Amino acid sequence: MGSVLGNTLRRGGGLTAVLLAGALAGTVLTAAPGTALAAPGAADPGGVTTAVVPSGPGMELPAASFTQMAVDEASRRVWLAGDRAYPDGSRDGELVGILYGGAGRATASAHLAAPLSGVAVEPDGSKVYAGQSDHIATFQHDRGSLDPLDPIAAPADDCGRELVHTGGRLFFTSRPSVSPGGCADGLGSVGVAARAEGGGAGEVFYSGAPLHLEGGPGGLLVIAPERPTPLDDPDLGIYRATDGADGQPLEFLGERRFTEDGTGPGMDFRDADFSADGSVLAVADAGRGTVLLGGQDARFLENPYTPLPQGVAPTAVAFSPDGKWFAQGGAASGDEADLTLAFADASIERQPLRISFEDEAAGHRVVPRGMEFSGDGEQLFVVTSDHEGTRFWLHTIQTREALAASRIVDVTHGPAVAGEQFRVTGRLDLDGLAPTGTPRIAVQRLNGAEFSDLPPLPVAEDGTFVLEDVLPGEAGNVQYVLGYAGDEVHYRAEYWLVVDTVEAPSPVARGGRRQ
Repeated sequence: MGSVLGNTLRRGGGLTAVLLAGALAGTVLTAAPGTALAAPGAADPGGVTTAVVPSGPGMELPAASFTQMAVDEASRRVWLAGDRAYPDGSRDGELVGILYGGAGRATASAHLAAPLSGVAVEPDGSKVYAGQSDHIATFQHDRGSLDPLDPIAAPADDCGRELVHTGGRLFFTSRPSVSPGGCADGLGSVGVAARAEGGGAGEVFYSGAPLHLEGGPGGLLVIAPERPTPLDDPDLGIYRATDGADGQPLEFLGERRFTEDGTGPGMDFRDADFSADGSVLAVADAGRGTVLLGGQDARFLENPYTPLPQGVAPTAVAFSPDGKWFAQGGAASGDEADLTLAFADASIERQPLRISFEDEAAGHRVVPRGMEFSGDGEQLFVVTSDHEGTRFWLHTIQTREALAASRIVDVTHGPAVAGEQFRVTGRLDLDGLAPTGTPRIAVQRLNGAEFSDLPPLPVAEDGTFVLEDVLPGEAGNVQYVLGYAGDEVHYRAEYWLVVDTVEAPSPVARGGRRQ
């Protein structure tokens, strides 16, 4: 008889990644740190208690300041720009690109004059932009190598630029300080770089309040002013970038004041992001939480998402470019969740993954504008800081951790005789949600150095499946790798079945003599 070794769910690379590459393509990722332990639950408004998991340590960044981050899907890097502080009190600006996949050096960096703020990247990853106080620094990027190019002229900025590349155009904020620490006063602007090399920049928007930018699909652009005082009611505007042939590089789409009747506190902006199709704009408001607007006209929309826990100050929002995920970040106290990760399709009724950043090696809060997804939606990059805002960490959250679990269980088999029929039964156990398609079990057989793909197995409504095979003709060790590739709401599962086959008994002649 054969023997079952384990009954183990194995995740990750190694031999499994090679064997199941075809069946489970794109699902091999490292696990998010710290998600095995659950902190005390937090009650949702509906009274449902959900687990909060600690984040685990992050990668501490060299920066002593943070304004923006940009994800470069083409070269698989997270770009950050900020100031590095040294023990003698001096500073310089540092542009850093951290590799999360692909080829090249693990980090790409360039040192510039401080202060350095704001970062943007061309869609093809070829150029990276960083904001200086009197220009926009431009670099050519090639597999971890940064080569300086001619800078882009820009008005003076003493208060921290933001940069956005959308619709084939580079937009940036500028705000000179009228006095030391006087960034709340004076006149700021939004500029756009010329399309042709060597061309000058033009200013397209002016405001007496500090401005924030966010780009979206199809050239969408949000311009959101800060609220100078609680009595002010800033006006958020949505635009679309154009080729500027008519002299207007921005097409106005809609605007929104959060207190339409002019009473009550106005918008207290922290972050904004467009959904993958541009139909929804999520705004993180310090007092209201997440506010949803129409991405094309700025009208108010109903918010179906589970909010951050009571008392958590909102700081960041992000939709994944693949249209699957929506994340909300905040600043919590104690063990409350600083981050929730949920399906962007709110009709999928599943409690969000909640993560708490409360550790000296993890930070204590998600910083404003500190969340971005990878282009494939499989990773969420989160920047956190300490309470003082002087130390920063980068976390990589694997979005699969928010999927419902799946397991291949109850695996049993019949006699394992070399060269004869072999039968295996098992069951696919799916947590919570119904599968979004008809599940199938991929099967591969290993016999020594050889392995073969077997026909996939249908899964019955009760989760059971049956594998029938003919074992190799010689006795020995045979392994079967059973794999479920997962679906839109369930994570993948794997099971290794190891059997020791025996020789078939020799025919025995009458009288007990062997023939």
